[in-house]
Amino acid sequence: MEHQLEIRRFRPGDRERVDRFFDSLGFEARMFFNRGDGNRRGALRFFDGAPEENAVRWMACDGDVMAGYVFLWDTDRSVVWFGIAVADAYQHAGLGRRLAETAVSYARENGKGGVLLTTHPANFKAQALYESCSFERIGTAPDGEWLYLLRF
Repeated sequence: MEHQLEIRRFRPGDRERVDRFFDSLGFEARMFFNRGDGNRRGALRFFDGAPEENAVRWMACDGDVMAGYVFLWDTDRSVVWFGIAVADAYQHAGLGRRLAETAVSYARENGKGGVLLTTHPANFKAQALYESCSFERIGTAPDGEWLYLLRF
């Protein structure tokens, strides 16, 4: 399925689109990316009116549908944290790579030293994406997730 997708920063009128995206996530994405609805709550903070000084959020849009999400947080630090999700219907079409490149480019352009993330050891699709984008598995986080780093 060929999609013409726009990757752009979150906008104030996107709240319903973001909610629908999280509602649409399949079982794996809910288990690996949005356990306990934590990433949804983080994304919706954008719309709460308080400025998010240390987070940057992008979405991939297919018309009115949010197809993917990538974000950085702790952007006041030299190494920033990274998170990404792609809706099931848009997987295996290169969108994850495009979203990752968007966030990584932002970090590089803003003088960061690298990008850090964790992923569940059974999240093989995500690990393949990260490793194809030159992230290196550097160990295990205290919660048992694998720790990946992309150094600049």
